[in-house]
Amino acid sequence: MAVGETPVTLIGSVYTELESRRVGGHHVVSFWLRSKERRFDKDRDAWVDGRHFTVRVQCWRRLAMAVLTSLRKGDPIIVHGRLYTRSYDEGGETRAIPEVEASAVGPNLMLCVAPVQRARPGPGSKVGGDSWQDPAASLREPRAEAAEPASVG
Repeated sequence: MAVGETPVTLIGSVYTELESRRVGGHHVVSFWLRSKERRFDKDRDAWVDGRHFTVRVQCWRRLAMAVLTSLRKGDPIIVHGRLYTRSYDEGGETRAIPEVEASAVGPNLMLCVAPVQRARPGPGSKVGGDSWQDPAASLREPRAEAAEPASVG
């Protein structure tokens, strides 16, 4: 990690559809993550929505392909990565949005059930290379739906 980086871990949901593209020969998947606060209001005797935070998440290379294969809009997730702001010009004004370059993304198992399938390189493929999985094949295969968790007790 470089001096001055801001590492963060965020808990929220995939807020938008996943956007997939190639940059310089590498896969990149982007989406917006939204984290919404829920708190108990004693006056109303009910749970209410509180503040929210929205951030754009960028996933590169192997992580991008795993995210594209595994997640979709609405899924509860945990993201770890580097937080920074991206500046852009809009109508003569400079604006900035928060972004996270993700180093890890996973389902939030407090809110869902997800089977683990370890990615193993096939014969002749490099470990850690972009060829660990055929992206077209992963898009053809339907994502397995998780069963309801069994009650404990």
